[in-house]
Amino acid sequence: MRLKFILCTFWVCASYHAQAQNYNHFTVWTRLALQKNIYKNFEVNVEYHFRRQNDYRENSLNPTALPLLEAYRLGLVHREQHLVVSLFPSFFHSYQLYAKASDFNKKDRWEFRPFLMAEWIHSLSPKWTLRLRGGYEYRLFKNDDNTWNESQGRARLRGQIRYIFSPKNNLFLSEELLQNVPPNVPANSFSQNQLYLGYSHNFSPHFTLETGYMWNHRQRSSLIEFDEEHSIQTHFIVRL
Repeated sequence: MRLKFILCTFWVCASYHAQAQNYNHFTVWTRLALQKNIYKNFEVNVEYHFRRQNDYRENSLNPTALPLLEAYRLGLVHREQHLVVSLFPSFFHSYQLYAKASDFNKKDRWEFRPFLMAEWIHSLSPKWTLRLRGGYEYRLFKNDDNTWNESQGRARLRGQIRYIFSPKNNLFLSEELLQNVPPNVPANSFSQNQLYLGYSHNFSPHFTLETGYMWNHRQRSSLIEFDEEHSIQTHFIVRL
């Protein structure tokens, strides 16, 4: 009986992996952030996000061929020595990650996404810092008839380790899990898994540049299709 159970389990797993389809994408993520202290430990952030993706039908290695996303965010951030709390109402204009012909029939979507995040910062040594962040996003989508009545929730949990070369240079590795949660959890309760290796340089107290590589594993609603996104990221941070 045990042997039959093992064989059955192996067959189910093998069948699933045989049917699963993984699509590779090459993308560019760019972000411009303007930050301004307004009162003691409070600051206002204004951000613009711009992302592009490759076109698999032509040059699959060109990460700027097709649009992927534009986003506009206005946030309030409160910073303490070991805790950062942020609230960001945001508008996103996103496109499908294109991997097959039917993807081009999917329309671009507007989304209103307020989210609340809290990050705990702990110094492990003069050179090493641990950062743990968790938060919730409420996602409200615009429909074809211009109504805004389709909503979803998503939880985010990120762990990050930073190595401080000098006051101006940091190297960091982060892992972030995105999980769909109420309201209206879709078929793919798992959303994304983001692994990011980055580097930041402070050119001055008013300007920081961050750049790095992210591997983003996404599950589609079919449950057997996965997008593997290879992204080069560049973030410009200006402190006013």
